[in-house]
Amino acid sequence: MKRVLLALVLTTSACSSAVSGTATPLTGNLAVVNAPGTAAALAAVKTAAEAVFSYDSANPAAFDQAVAANVTGAAKAQLTALFEQIRKNPQPVRLSTTVARAAAVELTGGKVRELAVLEQVNGTTKGLATVAFTALEEGGRWRLSDIAVNPAQPSPAAHPDDGSLPGLRDAALAGARTAAGALFTTDSGDPEGSYARAEAVAAEPLLSDYRAKKATYVDAIRRSGTKVALGPDPMAGVVSLTGGRATVVFFTTLKVTAATGTTDRPFTTELDLVREGPTWKTTAVRPITTA
Repeated sequence: MKRVLLALVLTTSACSSAVSGTATPLTGNLAVVNAPGTAAALAAVKTAAEAVFSYDSANPAAFDQAVAANVTGAAKAQLTALFEQIRKNPQPVRLSTTVARAAAVELTGGKVRELAVLEQVNGTTKGLATVAFTALEEGGRWRLSDIAVNPAQPSPAAHPDDGSLPGLRDAALAGARTAAGALFTTDSGDPEGSYARAEAVAAEPLLSDYRAKKATYVDAIRRSGTKVALGPDPMAGVVSLTGGRATVVFFTTLKVTAATGTTDRPFTTELDLVREGPTWKTTAVRPITTA
């Protein structure tokens, strides 16, 4: 069952503004901007995701009922494909899933797209899966309409960095993607350059840690014998945003090239960022692992 679980894991109210005394609904991407709406959508998707990504072979009807209640559209076929091997496994399965992290990527009307990290447990086996969920609100209930494990999806159109909350959110996300490119892209043929790029996007206290361990980092990059690049369309979502500070969940499938060829490695982390003038720098990096 461990192999089957890991196959799954590794495949793994509107805001308004007052203008001349009139409440004018905000439009566009309201993720984070509409804090109550974002929180409600994330909570609803969490409930749905935990229901349909859990499975007890002693009670398969409960899974079917959860899918019927929480899933619509293409997500039905996607879930069927994801759980096909698990449902056919002759060994007892009791797979429980919880949402360990979640960040809304896009919230528009009755539709939300989010980046979520699922922690899955089957007996003593634990694993993580990073999934992009799209959900639709139908009759007052949110239902999953699209499920992408180890996702690579384009970001929503960015709002101009004009001092508004949507602009601040999208500037932080752009800063996170830039920082991730510098922090996680390395080349054993240029270890000093790889280190310098990472140091350039670091702020305290991460900066002091990098400088204190520079020799160790440079040597590790040199000895790795690999070249690491971000995969296409890395995904990021803001978890929290307060003034010039943000916490972002970031996912990409790293392209690791060695003498034997290129392999894909799903990679999810949480970044703390601070704004320094027009740029965003990283103050902490926390790879997301099982509890």
